[in-house]
Amino acid sequence: MANKQKICVFDLETDGTDPESCDPVQIAAIMIDPISLEIIDDSEFNINCKPLSLEKNKSYAYEDSDVLDFHAKVSNTSKEKVLANWNNYPKQSSSWKMFTSYLEKYHTRSTRKSQFSAPIAAGYNINRFDLKIINRLSKKYKNINKEGNSTLFYPRDVIDIMNILFYWFESNNELEKYTLDHFRDYVGISKDGAHDALKDVKDSAEILVRFLKLHRNLSKKIKFRNSFV
Repeated sequence: MANKQKICVFDLETDGTDPESCDPVQIAAIMIDPISLEIIDDSEFNINCKPLSLEKNKSYAYEDSDVLDFHAKVSNTSKEKVLANWNNYPKQSSSWKMFTSYLEKYHTRSTRKSQFSAPIAAGYNINRFDLKIINRLSKKYKNINKEGNSTLFYPRDVIDIMNILFYWFESNNELEKYTLDHFRDYVGISKDGAHDALKDVKDSAEILVRFLKLHRNLSKKIKFRNSFV
C-alpha cells in the first residue's frame, strides 16, 4: 500500500534531559514528499521557545548545570548568555501554535483535516524522547482526540531513524554506537553546527531519504507474496 502521508522530520532542543518534565527551547522540522522521497522545497521550520520555568521566574536557577554547559558548548558561548537568550525567546504557547500551524499546512487534504490526514512523525530517537514531549504538550494545549492522544501526527506510523540503523547494523561491529553523531562520522556527514535542531533535522532527513530509497529499490527485487508457502 503506497504511502501518501507527508513525512515530517522534527527535532527538539530542550532545557533538560527528562522528557517527562523538560521544556523545548527550539523546535525544528522539515518535510519529505512521500511520492518522490525528496525534501519539499521551502518546508523548513525553526523556532525558539522560552522554557516555562523562565516564564514563571526570569532568574530561575537550573539545578542541572550540565544542561547549560551542553548548550553553552554547542553555541560556543557562556551559560549566562544561554540563559539570557532563553529569556528573550517567545513564549511556549506562541511557538507551539506556530508549530501546529506549520503541520496543518502539510496534511494530505485541505478540508476535513484530521489526525488521519496529518504528516507521519519522523526523527532521530523520537520514540524515547521527542514524541514524549510532543504528547505532553499536545495534552497541555488541547491538541488531542477523545482518547487523549495527540492529533498532530498520523496515528499509525512513526519513523525513528535510530530503529532503522538497528535493523541494518545489529550484526555489524563497524558502527560503534547508534547516536546521530556516531552515524554522521560513519557516513561522512559534517558535525559542524550539530545539536542545533535545524541542522539535526536536515541531516536526519537526508539519512532517512537515503534509507527509504534503498528500501524501495530492494523491495522491487524481493518476492514477498507467498514466500512462506
